[in-house]
Amino acid sequence: MNKPTFPLTDVFTASTASKEFGIPYSTIKDDLNRNNKFNDQIKRGLVKKEGRVWLITRQAIKEVYKK
Repeated sequence: MNKPTFPLTDVFTASTASKEFGIPYSTIKDDLNRNNKFNDQIKRGLVKKEGRVWLITRQAIKEVYKK
C-alpha cells in the first residue's frame, strides 16, 4: 500500500494547526488524544505521532473540522 505524500506546507503540529486554522490548541490535543476524532485520518496516514509530536495534514484538519 502506498503511503500518501504531502508538501511540508500542508503538514502541521497541533500548535501550528491551531494558529493556522483558528482552532484552540486544547481542542486539537483533546481530539487527538482523548476524543478519537482523528482515528480514520490516522489509519489513512493523514495524521501521525512522531515521538511526542503529532503531525497533522491540512486534509485531516479539513475533514475533522470542516475548515
